Amino acid sequence: MEKKHKCDQCDFATRIPGHLRRHLLVHSGSKPYACPHCDYSCNNIENLRKHVITTSKHKGKFLYECKICPKDGTTYGSNFQKEFKEHMQNYHKLSPDEVKAALII
Repeated sequence: MEKKHKCDQCDFATRIPGHLRRHLLVHSGSKPYACPHCDYSCNNIENLRKHVITTSKHKGKFLYECKICPKDGTTYGSNFQKEFKEHMQNYHKLSPDEVKAALII
């Protein structure tokens, strides 16, 4: 298969448009993913997930932490958006739009 999505600044090429968009952040210097627990930021969600999971600064913390649960006496956290979305929809019965608003980290 031909890698038809090519970076105009280096030799990077991919078959997936989203991978090229993610790659372009390397050249722009943009770091849109910020840690909710400290001032760390990075250019992709996987690096942020690794930061939260492996740093000793954030023991017991998660990338996505439910802000509704503490009000009802439970706590929920996840390092995966899909799991967090399922929690918000199934446990708190939030609509897709409400879940989307809760995902902003």
